[in-house]
Amino acid sequence: MRNKILLLIIFVLSVTANAASQTFPVDTAKLNTSFRELVSSPNTIERQKAFFEAFPNTWTEFMMTYQYNSENNYDLTMYNLAQKQIEALGGRVTLIKDSIYCKKLVNIAVGGELEADAPNYYQTLLHKTMWHRMDGMLEAISKLRKGHQMQFWQFYWSNPVKSKQIETEYNRLLKLNIDAYPEEMKTMKIAFEYFYDGVNIDGGFSKE
Repeated sequence: MRNKILLLIIFVLSVTANAASQTFPVDTAKLNTSFRELVSSPNTIERQKAFFEAFPNTWTEFMMTYQYNSENNYDLTMYNLAQKQIEALGGRVTLIKDSIYCKKLVNIAVGGELEADAPNYYQTLLHKTMWHRMDGMLEAISKLRKGHQMQFWQFYWSNPVKSKQIETEYNRLLKLNIDAYPEEMKTMKIAFEYFYDGVNIDGGFSKE
């Protein structure tokens, strides 16, 4: 009898642990439904807004939604949808006001760390958005506390190797905004110095 009770307890605990490991901080059913509806009819403000609002709001929410997990029986549905949904946030959400749209994108990136897959897709989206909605992005960044501004730029410029394209973007961004956003550009310069060609995506933390 005791053995049966013990086995029952172990079973319940294992089920509970597995469920907890797959608890998402966002309503993924709502996110996926709004995504499908957006794809089927992208030019309506209602559907764009529904998807935009269902999308994660912070880096923690973002990673818990789209991260890869190698554990057995882990549902990788959201991991597999990451690229399409992040691209939809960039390419199909066009009717949201810049001030609202950019604030959300900036806030998600605060505290971000570059990794393969979803973080990489999101960093690409940030770079594209910076050039299409530059005023909105910099206005959103300027409203952050200086430490959180640094966190944003750290993620934005994180790259494991040198890149002419990134260097060109950095120089252009600095030139265009040094007068209007001197403090933000000062913070950006420090982050660029340390995180561009300064972090590894995998393989440890050493230089070689």
